[in-house]
Parts: sequence; structure tokens; C-alpha cells
Amino acid sequence: MILIYLLKVSACTAAFYAVYHLLLAKLTFFNLNRIYLLVMLVLSFSIPALTIESRREVVASDQVSLTKVVYNNDGAAEKDFQDDEIGTSNNNTDWNQMFEYAYYSILALFILRMLFMMGFVKRELRKHVVDQTGPILLVNAKSVVKNCTFFNHIIIDSALPPEERDLVVKHESIHVQQMHAFDKTLANLAAAVLWFNPVIYLWRNAIDHNHEFLADRETSKTADKKIYASLLLNLAMPSKNFVTNSFSKQPLKSRIMMLYKKPNSKLQKLAYFLIVPVVLVCSLAFINRKETIITKPVEAAKSKTDGLKNEAFEVNYFKNGIVLNPNAKSAFKAVEITLVVDAGHGGKDEAGIAFNGQREKDLNLNAVKILKEEAAKRGIKVILTRNNDQYLTLRDRLPKESATAFISIHHNAAEKDAKAPFNGIEVYVSKLNSNIKVAEELGTGILSKLNQLDGIEVKNSLNDANLFLLRESKVPAVLIELGNISNEKSLDYIKEEKNIRRISNLILDGFVAFSKRGC
Repeated sequence: MILIYLLKVSACTAAFYAVYHLLLAKLTFFNLNRIYLLVMLVLSFSIPALTIESRREVVASDQVSLTKVVYNNDGAAEKDFQDDEIGTSNNNTDWNQMFEYAYYSILALFILRMLFMMGFVKRELRKHVVDQTGPILLVNAKSVVKNCTFFNHIIIDSALPPEERDLVVKHESIHVQQMHAFDKTLANLAAAVLWFNPVIYLWRNAIDHNHEFLADRETSKTADKKIYASLLLNLAMPSKNFVTNSFSKQPLKSRIMMLYKKPNSKLQKLAYFLIVPVVLVCSLAFINRKETIITKPVEAAKSKTDGLKNEAFEVNYFKNGIVLNPNAKSAFKAVEITLVVDAGHGGKDEAGIAFNGQREKDLNLNAVKILKEEAAKRGIKVILTRNNDQYLTLRDRLPKESATAFISIHHNAAEKDAKAPFNGIEVYVSKLNSNIKVAEELGTGILSKLNQLDGIEVKNSLNDANLFLLRESKVPAVLIELGNISNEKSLDYIKEEKNIRRISNLILDGFVAFSKRGC
């Protein structure tokens, strides 16, 4: 999610700027400070974007599958959400989506402002330039853009005396030679992206001040410091344009102090090594982690068949309940094995909300994306009914008849004045589906694999629910509740990605076994 990423970036900028402000800003190693400010800005955006993947092999012992279908009578699944189908309306506001729209709108305004300021400078130059010698542009007194650099152009007030003009040109030439315009453009883009973060404006000012320290130091090597400082004071003006490097802008206190400050000893460069632990801490805190669990069965032969070739045998589920022999390939038309996975709810249908604020619809979507990733490693084709936070009617979620099976993923949540839900994993089917026998085989197969889990309860029997998706599906269909998000222990287990990957692999184990039976 973009907002979470930006919050992580903001946290990194705050940590890195604190190091700069407390330890490095008063040092006279201006080139090192420039490198620090640029590199740390890039790292602030890079660290939260990185993902470290670790692989862990798990040997799964074969457990006895459920040979007898067992139902329990306690518990009930969530109610169907069918407002579009029954003509009622729902006015739930998707605040997360609204925040994203607001963010992008303000981002666009900041970028337009930066482009406007660039256009303004170009218009001023076209109107007021009176002479040009190479990169040096002389402007008349009416120009509000003067005594500054704009990318590779040096803009000088033509009314300045020759001695003063030479000092300003010398100063501004340093900005051009060291390509300070690149730093300013990068800082402006970062400020536009992180417009809500006050630290980024301090960071941009730090880059700007460091540019002036660099130019002042080089200029003062060939000029009298008193005359140069006096000129800075005489030409000082308020800073209103962030796309130019002005010769002198208020406030000037730090520049005058740095101009006369004695250079720091080389030993003080050791302070830069303190950056390393801060980078490590930010990396540990904000780099994303992804654990891939590879399930290996006890038998070596099974490891080959777990790759599940995308081939099955066409069968009409509604003509009979006979399990066909998959080895009789000559008698059947080969079809592609396809698992359709549905992330329950979405869009205006938020469903349950956990006590920590997480929404069921987001947890459902995250779980199905992980399941699809794990399926891809096995060569299993998975089709998701939704890939983002969108609302779909129940009828739009139903799979095509060419699919091998259909699984809808949900999470339980406590409702007001209702019986507390089961705290673990449950598997639902609908006895009202005319293909119930095959759906039971799929459900019991998945349930037998899920019983291998540790750390979360698994209800060791099927639930029957009169839900639209389970009732109307033309292919074997089950609904799986991955846990109770109103229960702290259950939620702690579910929010760990490694646990969702483990659950996903066990669900896929059950689907693989089901598919091999000729269904």
C-alpha cells in the first residue's frame, strides 16, 4: 500500500536528518555533507521498497485424510452482501481510497507548482535579458530573477559594478560546475512526493545551505572575506524560488559563520561512521520480509508430483458423482487445471474490522495474493476474482464451468449481539449445491491438510452454509475462514506472512490431491 510505504520513507528521512542535524551540519566537510544528504535521501526511498525473501523447507508427514464427511452444527458464516442484486444501497465510505486520491491530488499540485516556477523563470529571462556572454545572462533592474543560477545559466544584475559582478559570477559558477541544479531538482521532487512530511522541507533547506557553503568557500579563496561578506549582506533578498541558486538570500547568519569558521580536523570525519548503525536500524525496521515455505513430503516420489502438471480430465460434475480414473487419458479430453480463488468482500463492502483497525477485505486480498504466489511455484494456474480493492457482486465472482475448483477466502469477525465466532480456521460447503458430493471431497481434502497446522485451531469438520457462492457455483466450491480477527491470538497468527504462506501451501496440497482424483 502506497500510504504505508510513504510513512516508512518519512520515518527514514526523520532518522537520517536527525543524524545530520545533530552530528554533521556544523562540520566544515561540505562535500561529504552533500554526499550524505543525497545518498541518504535515495536510501530513504529505497529501504522501504526492498524485500528480502528467505526460503524454509518443511517436511510434511502424510496424515490420514478424512474418509468420512463430518459436519458440525455450531457456528455460522458471514451473511451474503448482495446490495446490487437486491436493489438496496450501501453508502460505506472507503476512507483509505479517499486518502490516496487526496494524496495524489496534492502531489500533482506540488509538481505543477514546480513546473510553474520553472516557466516563470524562463518568462522573466525572455523579458529582461539585455546581454548574453556564454552561460552568463545580464538582466535589467526590472527582473525579479537575478544574481542566481538556473540550471547551467548564470543570471546577473546588469546594474552591479564590475568588481561585485565578478564576485557574483565566481560564486554562481561554482553552482554550475558542481551541478547543484541536480541536487535541487531531486530535493524538489522528494518534497513533492513527501509533501505531508515536515522533515523533507528541512532536508531541502539543508541541501540548499550546503550548496551556498560550498560556493562561499571556493569564492573566498580568491576574495577578501570582509568584502565578500559585505556583498552578501548588501544583495540579500527573501528566498521565494526553490528552482534557482540565489547568490544571497535571507537568513545569512549560518553562511557568515561558516565563512569565518576554522576548518574541522580530519579526525572529526570519524563522525560519519555513526551513519552505519542508523542505516542498519532503518533497514531492519523497514525492509520488507517475505518467507517462502517449501513443503517437502516424506516420499521422494511425491516431490515430483507436487509440481502438478496443468492437465486434468473433462467431466460433467452434474451427471454423476463417479470419480474418474485419471490414468485413462485416451478416454477423456485433457483440460487445463485451474483454481479460481476469491478474496471475499472488497470496495464498499468492508465486512469485518479487526480490533487493531485492519479490515477483513484487505486481509482477504493479501491472503489470496500470497496463495497465488505459492501456486505459481508449483505450476498451478490460479485466477483471482479481484486483484485490488474493488467491489464485485456475488454473481460476478462465480467461476466459469471450465475451472477445476473454486475457493473463497474470508476471515471471521465478531458481530454485535451475535454468537462469538470460532477462533481458528473453518471450511464451509453448501448442501444445497447439486454438486455437493464433489465439493465435500474438496473440502475434506483441504481440511485434512490444514490439520497439520500448529499455532491456530482448525475445526476438524465441515460447516454447512446457505451462501450464494457455495450454493450457485457450477464447480466444486468451498469457503475458508482463515481465523477470527476479533481474537488477539488468532490475529497475531494471521498477520504473520510466513503463517499465511504455510496455510496457502496446505490448501494447495489439498487441491492437488483433489485434482489427481480426476476432478
